[in-house]
Amino acid sequence: MLNLFELPKADSRVRNSHVSKSVGVVSSHRRVTHDTHEIVISCDENFRFTNAEAGQFAVLGFPNIERPRPYSFARNPQSYPLSESTFFIREVPNGEVSDWLKSADRTGSKIEIAGPVGKFTLDDRNAPFICIAGGSGMSAIMSLIEYAAELQVKRDCYFYYGARAQRDLYCEAEIKSVKKIWSKDNKFIFVPVLSEEPSMTDWDGARGFVSEFFLSEIEAESRTNFQLASYFLCGPPPMIRATLSALKKIGVSTGNIYQDNFEDIRSPAPVIDNHRCVLCDECLLVKPIESCIVEVAELDSGGDDKARRYKTVESGYTSGLYYNSLYIDDSKCVRCFACVDACPHNAISTEYLIRDGLRQKSYE
Repeated sequence: MLNLFELPKADSRVRNSHVSKSVGVVSSHRRVTHDTHEIVISCDENFRFTNAEAGQFAVLGFPNIERPRPYSFARNPQSYPLSESTFFIREVPNGEVSDWLKSADRTGSKIEIAGPVGKFTLDDRNAPFICIAGGSGMSAIMSLIEYAAELQVKRDCYFYYGARAQRDLYCEAEIKSVKKIWSKDNKFIFVPVLSEEPSMTDWDGARGFVSEFFLSEIEAESRTNFQLASYFLCGPPPMIRATLSALKKIGVSTGNIYQDNFEDIRSPAPVIDNHRCVLCDECLLVKPIESCIVEVAELDSGGDDKARRYKTVESGYTSGLYYNSLYIDDSKCVRCFACVDACPHNAISTEYLIRDGLRQKSYE
C-alpha cells in the first residue's frame, strides 16, 4: 500500500530540452593559420544534431579543463554528416584551451559536446545580406554563406573580413567554392581587409579597420540600398561595436542587424531580473550545461554582487513554483548568452545596476 507521507521525490530535470549532449572524439586537428586551429569532432553515428542550423554554435568540454567553452559551427551543419562538427578556435594569451591545443596534436581526444544553441541564423528576407567578421568570427559566417550557396538563395552577398595581416587569412579555398556555386543571377563579393599588414609587402588589397573600410565602400556604392540590407556581424566585441556605430551612421534599422559577439569567461555573466521573469523556462530549455542556471528557493547576496549563496529548489519539498527564482551562477556560466536570446520577456541581460545588494537591470 502506498504511504502518502512517503511520496517519491519528483525529478526537477524532467523537461524537453532543446539541447542534445554527447561525447565525441577529435577526428581531425590542424592549424589553419599561425594562431587558429580547426578541429573536427565526430560523435557516435547514432547521435545527431538533427535541428542544427548554419550560424548556431555548440558548447565543448575539454579534458582537464573545468569550464566548457562555446564555439560556432564552422561549416554548414546540414551539408555534412550530422554526427560530425567542425570548429575554428583562435589562441588567446594564457587561455586554457589555447594551451591545450598548442601543446600536442589532439586527434583522438574525447570532447563533451552540447548543442545546437543560438539564434544567429540566416533570415528569410529578399534583401542583400552583408557579413562583417573578424578573427575566428569567420566560423559562423562561413557556415551561413555555405548554407546560402547550397540553398541557392536569390540574394546578393557582401562578405567583409577583418584581419591583421596576410598570415591571418584562411578559408580562401572554401570561399572560392561558395562563390563558384552562388546563384548565377546574384553577386557574391568577398573582401579581406588587413589592419596591420606591413606597407612593403605584396598585398594590394584593402587596408584599415574592417568597419571603416565597409563604411567607405557603402558611401561609394550607389547601386545597392544598404539601408535595407540584412547585416550579420560576428567577431570580437570591439569590432562589433565599431560596426554598429557605422551602421547607425547610415540609418540601418536595428531589426536588420544580427550579431554574434565572441565573449569569454572574463566578460560579465548575464543576470536574471526576477521582477520580470515569468518562469516560462525558456532559458532552462537552452542551457548547454546543467549547472549554469539554477532554480533557487532562497537567494542571498550577502551584500556582495559576486559572493552569493543560494538554496536550490527540491521538487516536492521546497515552496511552490511561483515563490521561487532563477539564478545564473557566475562561476559556472560559459558566457554563451543563449539564455539572453531565449528569454521572451527581456528579463536576462548583462546591463545591470546594483539594487538591494543584487544586480538588477536598468530600464531607464
